[in-house]
Amino acid sequence: MRGIAKAFGAFAAALALVVLALPARAAGPQLTATRAYCIMDAASGLVLAQQNMDEELHPASITKVMTLGLACEKAQGDWSGSYPVTHEDVYSLAGTDSSHIALLEGEQVPLEDLLYATMMASANDAANVLAEYIGEGTIQDGVDAMNAKAAQLGLQHTHFSNPHGISDEEHYTSCYDMARILRWALDQPGFEQLFTNNEMYIMQPTNHQPVTRYFSQQDSMRVGSSMFYEPTILGSKIGYTDIARQTYICLAEKNGLRLICVVMRSDSRADRYADVRTLLEYAFSTWTGYTAIDPAQNAVQISVRGGGGPLGQLTLNAPGIRLPLAAGLDAGNVTLSVDLPEEYILGEELEAWAVYTVQGNAYQETASVRVPLQPEGLDALLAGSRGAAHPAAEDVAPAGHLALVLGTAAAGMLAMGAAVFLWGRKSIRTDRAKPVE
Repeated sequence: MRGIAKAFGAFAAALALVVLALPARAAGPQLTATRAYCIMDAASGLVLAQQNMDEELHPASITKVMTLGLACEKAQGDWSGSYPVTHEDVYSLAGTDSSHIALLEGEQVPLEDLLYATMMASANDAANVLAEYIGEGTIQDGVDAMNAKAAQLGLQHTHFSNPHGISDEEHYTSCYDMARILRWALDQPGFEQLFTNNEMYIMQPTNHQPVTRYFSQQDSMRVGSSMFYEPTILGSKIGYTDIARQTYICLAEKNGLRLICVVMRSDSRADRYADVRTLLEYAFSTWTGYTAIDPAQNAVQISVRGGGGPLGQLTLNAPGIRLPLAAGLDAGNVTLSVDLPEEYILGEELEAWAVYTVQGNAYQETASVRVPLQPEGLDALLAGSRGAAHPAAEDVAPAGHLALVLGTAAAGMLAMGAAVFLWGRKSIRTDRAKPVE
């Protein structure tokens, strides 16, 4: 195994970068009034269709998806606290002609109000306060946390210079990166509730503001009486600046299929809505369900070292996965490889991944998704090492081994340079699948 890994490591790692970040085909509608888009399966993270999805563009207010995601991650569902509005929160926006809710310096604002104001009113002053909450200091501390999360997620085309999206040369992202940010944010406690809320929100008076504030969501595609109404959209965030032009990100669902759609640099508001509708109609007519991919061969072993010497072999299993496949594609068009180092040093984080690659066609991108390999037998390996000449193994707490072994999918993108081991010197073609309604 180690010999194969050494022989193919550098080539496979480079290939994996290309496959995962830059799908070879450009499938899906070719838009002219919108510069870039990405359609992603929300469940697996598989890119289904795209246009210029890695181009670095100004995001405008869809930036706030990251700000809100981090705030929800930190709060862990507890939105009961209140936070002060600083001088910088208010006056750093002077002269920008940007959206706000007229927060006042010294005002104490409940976290829940800040979240809904940022989401629904696209309030830049509220986003500033959230940045201070996230970073536990200044607005810049919050922005640093945003960039740290982008790095943790392995985003290659994203850098933030503020928490709200006012255009700046150092503030950019891509459609693909934004889709990944939303997919991550949807896993944070309370975020989906914020993102999909369609009801008017009422912000009660505060210590400095006697007036009640009212927020309603601003996306015409979620207003039933609007000519732009699109019933498949569950939640969304819109954006605009003169430099960014029109931007949009949404979560949509039909027949159990949940998709993330991002468009950037649409020429006009009407173009943005028309192109989003075109993309969603294409997506939900092209992908109508999931195919279960059940790998025929799903286990690989990795050497484990600790306490100054080898401890044995650890088995890692590739889990099955469900993927949307366009007409003309089936499980035979999905290949499986693994991405892991030559050996696991006990106590370090192991990046070990099953990589499922869909070989696309005219309707669907050629793209890959990564799923953590599942460890088997680590407890037995640790138990067997006790009594052997590996005293350092005694210091390992078995209860923590899952965190050490699994890591996170986001951190895995940072380890792409690690040696890649391919079973049998080539990807394994899966041969057992069944359609899932």
